[in-house]
Amino acid sequence: MNGLTRKLIYIWFFITACEAPLRYALYHAGFPIFIYLKDAFLVAIFLYFVIRTAFSARMNRLLLVLLAVILYGIVVGLFNGLALLQVLFGAKIYLPFFIGFLAIYSFGLERTFLIRLFHVFVPIILLGLLLDLLFDLPWAGFEYEAYGVPIQAARKWWTLTLPRLSGFARASFETAILLTSLSTLYLASHLSPSDTFSRRINLGNIILLILSLAGVVLTTSKSSIVAFLFLAIFYFLINSWEKYGDTYRPISGLAVKLLLILILLAGIIPPAVALTSPTIVTDHLSSGSTIITAVSASYVERMQTMWPEALALLSSGYMFVTGRGVGGIGAAQHYFEESAYNAADNLYVYFLVDFGTIFLALFLLYLIYNVLMLTPLKRKCFYFSLFCLVLFTYGTTLNVIESPALMMTLGFMLALWQENESDRS
Repeated sequence: MNGLTRKLIYIWFFITACEAPLRYALYHAGFPIFIYLKDAFLVAIFLYFVIRTAFSARMNRLLLVLLAVILYGIVVGLFNGLALLQVLFGAKIYLPFFIGFLAIYSFGLERTFLIRLFHVFVPIILLGLLLDLLFDLPWAGFEYEAYGVPIQAARKWWTLTLPRLSGFARASFETAILLTSLSTLYLASHLSPSDTFSRRINLGNIILLILSLAGVVLTTSKSSIVAFLFLAIFYFLINSWEKYGDTYRPISGLAVKLLLILILLAGIIPPAVALTSPTIVTDHLSSGSTIITAVSASYVERMQTMWPEALALLSSGYMFVTGRGVGGIGAAQHYFEESAYNAADNLYVYFLVDFGTIFLALFLLYLIYNVLMLTPLKRKCFYFSLFCLVLFTYGTTLNVIESPALMMTLGFMLALWQENESDRS
């Protein structure tokens, strides 16, 4: 099964990275439903894990807790009157995370596999961006209807008159997330402490990393550009920790923790302000130059409209405690509750609506405690640091949960942390 899991994940990444031309081709071939094989693969792996676990009666404790949270969200969603299909669709969105976790922790996929993902798919994604830059691709802006549902195969849009290139993916931000996620997997797998800082990144991989950043810039995805820059800062801090010995270790360690906490607060504070007095922030963002106003327009819209409207979904007082349930916000609404659709565009807002204040508070306390306990040079802490860096950075302006590539990457990172929990190197 381990070999089959590797193959299925390769196929899944290929479909995800090249989804736009695949949707275009399958629609014209008369088989648009075949694109959903990628979801079927994940369901098959998960069901196999459930069956195997039932016979062995062994499961990672953290994974068990996370599955219990999803089950809780399903029950709450049904109790609050959400449609069964809406709840199940909301639960399905979490599958890539669990498959990423299982692939490492239960099926034993090694770090070299993650490095190969970087080597195989980054060139494919960059080729797509190059073609998008030079030519008008036939799937750009293509929309179709399948089984009574309108579907956008690839988004075509601009920012400040610049085209937001997406290449082979369905949207520019998905391409950017793929490049950032694959680069994160490379850094986590190739540069983990105790066995890697003694050797440098070879020239070929340096070029791929630089081209990945260039590709992210071409997509104009601000969240991914910031995430990539934070990855560079993080590597510099960790490398300084090892390179300069005991002199700089306390400073580097403190800097890593401070960086993570500040990014976390940047995701939590603005939505909280938006629920009370958003003009404190939005007036400053809207009163500057034309460029600043244009760049910050989407953030202003989140603070003035999206986040307050997301909170309004908690229509009954008890929902602030229990949440609305899985599927209560985001993509599931788009298909089953379109009039109330809200993208959230913030991880903590998404969790608040789905699971309520108690879960959100416990989730944040768990993360903050583990960040404060970090010793970044230890292998297990290195993985958790990268997990938090990616989660916190994207969580400020993205709900994270609905980005399959990002969720699978986070699953990989968390499993590597759990796998090395007893490591003392």
